Amino acid sequence: TMTDKIDRETLLPCPFCGKQPDLTDPDTLHPSGLYWRVTNGIKHYISHKDREPDDNKVWGMHCPETSGGCGVEITRDTCEECIAAWNKRSGI
Repeated sequence: TMTDKIDRETLLPCPFCGKQPDLTDPDTLHPSGLYWRVTNGIKHYISHKDREPDDNKVWGMHCPETSGGCGVEITRDTCEECIAAWNKRSGI
């Protein structure tokens, strides 16, 4: 899976509560359930019900409250963009 390629040092702690992301928790970094595609040069977001096989997944990075986090979440169009955005945010 995508998260298997990410080592612990890749992800910075949550910028709001300081909790270190736990990639063994499936709620931390995951596909969000939304998809996107570009049609005639325009990006469209699609629910899982209307997706087509070539649609791209939207990814979410989450600091789960169920494991002691603060609940903040961000989404981006790729896993790599999601990780980069998580690491650039400021809070603490």
